[in-house]
Amino acid sequence: MRTSGFFAAALFYWLSSSGCWALEDVPIETLAVEAEFPLLASYTDTTEFGFGSFWATHGGNLLRVDAANNSITEISLDGGTARQRGIAVGEGAVWVPDVGKGVIFKADPATNTVVAAFSAQMLSSQGTIGVGEGAVWVVTAENLEKTLTRLNAGNGAVAARISLPSSSAGVTVAYGSVWVTGTANGELYQIDPKTNAIVSTTKLNQSPKMLTSGANSIWVVNLGDGTVQRIDAHNPRVQATIDTGAASNTGEIAFGGGYVWLSIPRSIAALQIDPATNAITRRYKSKASYGLIRYGSGSLWVWTKAIQRLALAN
Repeated sequence: MRTSGFFAAALFYWLSSSGCWALEDVPIETLAVEAEFPLLASYTDTTEFGFGSFWATHGGNLLRVDAANNSITEISLDGGTARQRGIAVGEGAVWVPDVGKGVIFKADPATNTVVAAFSAQMLSSQGTIGVGEGAVWVVTAENLEKTLTRLNAGNGAVAARISLPSSSAGVTVAYGSVWVTGTANGELYQIDPKTNAIVSTTKLNQSPKMLTSGANSIWVVNLGDGTVQRIDAHNPRVQATIDTGAASNTGEIAFGGGYVWLSIPRSIAALQIDPATNAITRRYKSKASYGLIRYGSGSLWVWTKAIQRLALAN
């Protein structure tokens, strides 16, 4: 039987947009461990990859793992606490938002030292900050986390306070805009850094929180129903909704190596989404997953029994 072009196209669209593509379940233990870091077996709060290194907070320190040789450098956060939002990289620095102290630490990767601490009062430790366009962007405590504060990346001065329609959490800077997840309202806000104004609102599923960028898109994890949604960064609208099959009240998302990566605690150590099909292609499962994931220097960095650097399967 010959399949019509229309039917084939419709079938491809349904499979890709719903995530019902060829899915391979693989134990995370099948991936080769390139390096393991026992020092990071516990009390790791947030992670990021940038400047050729993997970064993780560990108690009152920021740890840098050089991807060239897997060596670890400890950077004191000068009395930092364990209540931190996601680390960010950009504007020539590594940024650690410490909710407990109400500051954002600025670390210089050239000297491996903290060079500044900008005041920023935050409520929730879940979420991320954005860095770019000469600024640090953070959802602050005003009006129950309905304020996006813009800080000058050079001196920490408040350049703008932007009212948001919803209590919010995740922030990223990409494609010339600032993007913020409106967790309470199930929305994504696009902010123009030239005017500090919201220029688009995209309706999402329930409780969007973490987000990342890649493939000309913004990718958002909705913790309410365990879906990942893809939003066109140039014409903000939902392009695909991908069901991960695992809802959670936390989780991490990252982009690298041409794929979107998602980690869900105690369930999925690494879930791989192909932007070419908007489909899950591999699901690396582990009961010991702690919901942290990053990609960098050709490796996957996950937290199972400790932070592990894994070689990806072909």
